[in-house]
Amino acid sequence: MKTNKSPRRDFLKTMGWSTIGLSTLPLATSSISSCQTKPTEKAQTKNSNSLAVRKNIADFAPDDPEIKLFKDALNILKKRSEVSPLDPSGWQAHGMLHATFCATSIYANQVHYNWYVWPWHRLYLWSMEQKLQKAVNEPTLALHYWDWTKAPNIPDHYWGNESNPLFNVTRMVGPENELPKDFINVGAGFRAEHYKTFGGYPAIKKRGEAQLDGLAEQSFHNNIHNWIGGQMATFTESGFDPIFYAHHGNCDRIWDAWRAYSPKNTLPEDEEWLEKRLFATDGNGTPVDFKIKDLLNTEDLGYRFNDLDLNPTYCNPYEEADKPERNASAQDCVAPLNLETSQTDAIYKEFINKERTHVILHFERAQLPYQPYCARVFFEYDKEGERQSKYTGTFTILPILDLDSVLLQNGVHLQIEIEKEIAEAIEQEKNIEVIFQPVPLPNRNIPDEILKLENISLKLNYEDA
Repeated sequence: MKTNKSPRRDFLKTMGWSTIGLSTLPLATSSISSCQTKPTEKAQTKNSNSLAVRKNIADFAPDDPEIKLFKDALNILKKRSEVSPLDPSGWQAHGMLHATFCATSIYANQVHYNWYVWPWHRLYLWSMEQKLQKAVNEPTLALHYWDWTKAPNIPDHYWGNESNPLFNVTRMVGPENELPKDFINVGAGFRAEHYKTFGGYPAIKKRGEAQLDGLAEQSFHNNIHNWIGGQMATFTESGFDPIFYAHHGNCDRIWDAWRAYSPKNTLPEDEEWLEKRLFATDGNGTPVDFKIKDLLNTEDLGYRFNDLDLNPTYCNPYEEADKPERNASAQDCVAPLNLETSQTDAIYKEFINKERTHVILHFERAQLPYQPYCARVFFEYDKEGERQSKYTGTFTILPILDLDSVLLQNGVHLQIEIEKEIAEAIEQEKNIEVIFQPVPLPNRNIPDEILKLENISLKLNYEDA
């Protein structure tokens, strides 16, 4: 490891990581739920002086010693896989670990489309961080996150050529491409008081049950994966693009920020969730498992975030001028809201003391291409002789498979936030049309095949359906 000694020495010298220096960094704390438990032996709480501190990579110069050490560690993992693709501590095996639990229709393993998505991905990032630390023998080496609310372009660190271990040639965007504002709106998720709304409902147990992934997964998480394209837009290979760890690092941070946003934002207390065992590998590539209750405090896992501050522009409520406009196109899907199957009275009563609330938009897909489908969702109706078009969010709909099957689930559920004016139109039994307006992505065409939907309805909670 001779080649790594100098970057590591420069890194520590530059950061001034002495006992006093590190302890004076701002501690990002979150409101810990009453279901918090003590760590297991596998995740002993570290002294604050030895915690890895995760920071926004866009705040560093590409040639910063901290970045150089990070790249050195990543190169070591990649070289291990060149020698032996099956090396469990190598880059190849780690990427396949993501596919094992995300690109699967075996629902005993699947962590997407349900409330396991954020705990498992926290464990997956911990697994990568442990491997990087051991590769250069630096226990405080931290993964970086990409705060796309402050830097909507992929940071310069991830560009160049194959000599840069952070580069990935499959991306469909370039350094000049900027994320659309509505792709990175986190406000609707922050105002979701129930974890089921933010993070997803329990995993389905039999074929035909509804899969309800959370608002955070359906919106900014999926949108950014799909926007980047290439390997990042697939479950099978996204773990092989280094930008994955920066994107999910920010998603992990947003989960903590959601908990800190309001004392009403609480985690599940269900034993089914807290006692669920999730699997990954440690820094040596050895299989390990953690219960979710042992993954809820990042310091128990050896790291913390330098801050939980996001660009308030993306924390809603949007200014009207910032909302996407409705621009009709031949690819738009337009279908009526079925008031008979919607919970109209319950939704209207929910707005007695509120200006906005979360609901579940359900539809049956009569036709949907086997690919991610990104769309802006609008509600349209007449009001005082004028056509109103109300934007409710931008979502990437995935071709979700049914339980232990290769067939698509027919029913789709989106967790969205609507404004009071929409509830009033529902209560007045107006003819409301729901529009899915497909979003053009860089260097890709909108699918010619129009999304065909049937029986669109709104409900407050799935259990009330």
